[in-house]
Amino acid sequence: MNEKSAFKLPLGLVVLDGLGAILVGLGLAKMFAGLEILPTALQLDEKGWTLIISGVLLMLPLLLHIFAKVRERAEEKLLK
Repeated sequence: MNEKSAFKLPLGLVVLDGLGAILVGLGLAKMFAGLEILPTALQLDEKGWTLIISGVLLMLPLLLHIFAKVRERAEEKLLK
């Protein structure tokens, strides 16, 4: 059996995912623990929802890329 190796993730998408995870973490820390890590000039809202939503949006491209690759491999397997 000649299986394909695991696909490689683009570095740009990994960096975006990391930034998104940091923003989600900051938003959750603000929401649940009341921690204000960012300076006052960079605070966007009272609860941290803006940070959480921004972080999730930055994490979506990598997730969509992974789903596309998995679907592509599944279609290749079905066509064989």
